[in-house]
Amino acid sequence: MFQKISVAKQVVRLRRSFDVYNLEEGFGMVRYLASLGLLFCLVSSVLAQSDRPPAVAVLRDSESAFDGTDIYHDHAILLDSEANVIKTISGLGLYQSWSHQNMLLFDMAHRHLILIENQRDRLSVFDYNGTSQLTIPIENANAITLTADATMIGCMVSKTLNEQQTVYFETTTGKEIRRVNWGGVALINDVVGSQFWAVGKQLIAFEPEGEISVRRPLTRLPAEPHHPTVINSRNWCGVGVAVEPNANHWNRRIWVIEREHPDVKGSLNRLFAVDPDGQSRILVELNDIDPRSIACATYKGDLTLILVVDGATGDLVSFNSDGERMRKVELGVQMVGFGEHSGLWVAGRKSMQRLDPSDLSVVAQHTFEQDADPVGLAVH
Repeated sequence: MFQKISVAKQVVRLRRSFDVYNLEEGFGMVRYLASLGLLFCLVSSVLAQSDRPPAVAVLRDSESAFDGTDIYHDHAILLDSEANVIKTISGLGLYQSWSHQNMLLFDMAHRHLILIENQRDRLSVFDYNGTSQLTIPIENANAITLTADATMIGCMVSKTLNEQQTVYFETTTGKEIRRVNWGGVALINDVVGSQFWAVGKQLIAFEPEGEISVRRPLTRLPAEPHHPTVINSRNWCGVGVAVEPNANHWNRRIWVIEREHPDVKGSLNRLFAVDPDGQSRILVELNDIDPRSIACATYKGDLTLILVVDGATGDLVSFNSDGERMRKVELGVQMVGFGEHSGLWVAGRKSMQRLDPSDLSVVAQHTFEQDADPVGLAVH
């Protein structure tokens, strides 16, 4: 009887220890599965973040002047919507031109960043991870844009302000498709109007196939807003062009900034707007504002701001769609850009900032480790 009880107790102990073992193993399996789930979530999160396109990219010129030597210290920085750096692409070769408004752009269809390396006489294409995808040899490039279907890159080349061409390349191969004998120093793709707008010594609107719809020398634009027949024949050069982000083709304007030149007597700092058919609508004398960069932004639905960077002070000056000056904000910037998805951004030597279009207050900011001139800005 004693042996039977002992055996029974031993059996109970064994069962209990086996149950405890199973329980511990169960908890271990739960912990293991939980850790796998957490790892899966982390990996998914990282992949989702890496799959997200950058909000903005800035091209930075680290040398104050190009002395002809092959020193490539310039770089492009890609940031997210909170101004956190996603990627830095180093070893680029570039220098400032007449206008640096259109020296880089996003190719969202192929998840690429396209930029001008004018010091190396080429266009360079990178993916969002900074891996080189394509280089296209081209001399004297100063502005690029992309067709609406992302099949062609339009590149403006200028030996002088009076000697300009637009060259089209196939986006994925870099093969040259065609050249046309007109261009400018600043360029933008008017997606709604299905045409490009270029400005330099003249304002031109043309289709990617090459047909011109608007062609107006700046000398044929009104010199006084209330006297449209008075012509200023001494204009120097337009250095920036922006299109109001309005889905209605005819209820919007194309805005241009024009700079004076000390060697061109009578030239003026001006902001003016034309309709899609090229007819002048608004003219603003900027006087002591030295316009270097321009963007059109929307806020509160359909209200439009026209934003101009004063190159002399670094201030950002805003105008409404009637050309009336609204406010000036001291930011110390050199470039401004707007994207429908990522909003309003400015770039300076020291930092990048995302602004609230309603009051131009700073929403997000990144301060660079080293000062450098921004010479290109692309906003998604």
